[in-house]
Amino acid sequence: MKVAILGGSGKLGQGFATRLSSARYEYVIGSRDPAKGKTNSEAASWCDIAIVAIPYHAHRALLEPLAGLLKGKLVIDATVPLDPSNILNLKTASGKPAAEEAAAILTDAEVYAAFQTVSHRILQNADVSHDVLVAGPAPRKPQVLELIRNMNLRPIDAGPIEIAGIIERITVLLISINKQNKVKESGFQITGV
Repeated sequence: MKVAILGGSGKLGQGFATRLSSARYEYVIGSRDPAKGKTNSEAASWCDIAIVAIPYHAHRALLEPLAGLLKGKLVIDATVPLDPSNILNLKTASGKPAAEEAAAILTDAEVYAAFQTVSHRILQNADVSHDVLVAGPAPRKPQVLELIRNMNLRPIDAGPIEIAGIIERITVLLISINKQNKVKESGFQITGV
């Protein structure tokens, strides 16, 4: 299975690269800068699964030109639409969660929300496992859960894509927990599952 990390030249993308490499997946990093990997278009054409690892302000600009190239593919959106003027708030153009906006743009792809509750620092340490909440359509969700499991993380099926907004908001809670407790890598453990 071939995985593209779209917008993957930042810290989050490097974390995904570490995990995918440890899991022995074939992957490429997509970037606006060809010196940092393939172009996002080349990466989208090449992959079976795409992971969106960009800040929200570039979300629509990245996804719209790739819609045709991602047709029929799995897309895992890790975007958290933090409000730049107050990182304890979320803000999107439509008022809907970023993953729902991605699903509206990529109508011929299967879009999932995941990884919003895992720090890039945790992703960069492949020996550490955290729970990863996953929201999206049921038919191909087992493939997404398997990918996450193979990355030495524990996937938790959180329900349909409409739950994405709650998952994105958990990031804000984790930021606040980190700030109040002077840590950088708080996370959640789901029990009873």
